Amino acid sequence: MADFKELFGDALNEYDIKISHLNSRRTVYCEKSYRLTDEKYTLNITGKRIDIECSGEKSAFYALCDIAKRLDENRLCDGEYICAPSFAVRGYIEGFYGTPWTHESRKSVMSLMAKNRMNTVYHAPKDDLYHREKWREKYPESDLARLKELVDTSKNYFMDFYWCIAPGLSMKYSDDKEFDALIEKTKQLYSIGITHFGLLLDDIDEELEFEEDKALYGETVNAHIDLINRYYSFLKEINPAINLTVCPTLYHGKGNEYYISKLGQNIPPLVSVFWTGRDICSRELTSIEALKFIEGTHHKPLYWDNYPVNDCSMYNEMHISPIINRDKDLWKYSEGIISNCMEYAECSKIPLITFADYLWDSENYNPQKSWENAIRQVIGKENADAFIVFADHLYTSCLKDTNSRRMYEAFDKIENAFKAENKQKAFELAEEYLGKMYACKAFLMQDLPVCREISKWSEKFYVACDLIEKIFKFIQSRDESLKDEIYSLIDKYNAMPARLSNDTDIKGELKGLFEAIN
Repeated sequence: MADFKELFGDALNEYDIKISHLNSRRTVYCEKSYRLTDEKYTLNITGKRIDIECSGEKSAFYALCDIAKRLDENRLCDGEYICAPSFAVRGYIEGFYGTPWTHESRKSVMSLMAKNRMNTVYHAPKDDLYHREKWREKYPESDLARLKELVDTSKNYFMDFYWCIAPGLSMKYSDDKEFDALIEKTKQLYSIGITHFGLLLDDIDEELEFEEDKALYGETVNAHIDLINRYYSFLKEINPAINLTVCPTLYHGKGNEYYISKLGQNIPPLVSVFWTGRDICSRELTSIEALKFIEGTHHKPLYWDNYPVNDCSMYNEMHISPIINRDKDLWKYSEGIISNCMEYAECSKIPLITFADYLWDSENYNPQKSWENAIRQVIGKENADAFIVFADHLYTSCLKDTNSRRMYEAFDKIENAFKAENKQKAFELAEEYLGKMYACKAFLMQDLPVCREISKWSEKFYVACDLIEKIFKFIQSRDESLKDEIYSLIDKYNAMPARLSNDTDIKGELKGLFEAIN
């Protein structure tokens, strides 16, 4: 089991916690979802005494995580709380294009996500050579040792660790030697304790490349069905408890297209199928769309949710806002959700925590409260308020959430004060907001992992700080010499590629304010 001291520090020391293991309906059956689970627990809290009823170590671990979370959020109240997750599968995937995470980052993210009661992690970095380009080659011993450490860590945290392979770029499906290479590679990973595998066939040509494959299979979907069935059969031969997840070549759409329907209906029902929703990066995931996928494929979708990932065309965006637009009852019609992370491991932690909150209790999920709590966890309570001033500008993503809300609210108050001819009040409000911006800037300039990751965006934020300060100085002094500096800063801001809002033109953001004062 995980080192509780490492996860919770001394937070639980002052409480008298008793854990009772019971094998009964009360501890193993989720009444809401009508399923057996090893993740249910009951908390009975009376002052400093907490009684936990659960079925085993995993549910006891989640109960302790829950107590620590309630303590951290100042909501540990007397009463009885019966707890079980909404979604069966709750996790994340290192599945982006870009520099793979470091070993220490992987362990750090895993630890934090376990603390927030996620139960699944997929290892599939696109630019890991032995995952994709050199899929036939076995891992060097040093790499294998690091993978084993991740596997062992995941077991301590009661997380299912999926190792994924992506042979589709170069595999000749009709060549038995190719399949043998896949098997030998899999055996290497099985030897270090991996019993969860992923076979990824995404982002490859839709047409078969080799004439031998065309002659044998005719079309790509038939080759993929054969590969999946053969691979799954092999996995079950070496260990009946092994699980397999597949990412199809067509991984987004309505869910009733020819390829995905034929694939789903011709592979074993216990093979999980990744699906990103209507789009590659879906603004929303709905239960109606999930039902259509089930009808077409005879599988519940396991969502590969392409948020907060910001690779490819999104590289100028930083995605740290909360997850939204996922139906509250989606757990009824899907296996779960796996969030695809960013290259930036520290920044990924913030949206991942909001995923964890939604996946555990989707009906009562509050995006803003979850997001603010996530920032407190990742940034620290002492710096959370300062960081939020910056994070307020990073809502630009496929989710189409409202950006820069706190800034617009501050500007609206200043503008209204000017319109009411209360200049003193307007300047006080301006000084207040500028103070928050510079407190934020002071934090962002520290040499911390999260600050280094967001430097591309924080540099633009610094320009915004200077620009807004100069604007208010001009308003107060009417010093015409400041105009050239303001226009120079505006040009500098607009020339920087990092996205801080939906509209990269700062003139648009300040238009209303200018109209009010001129």
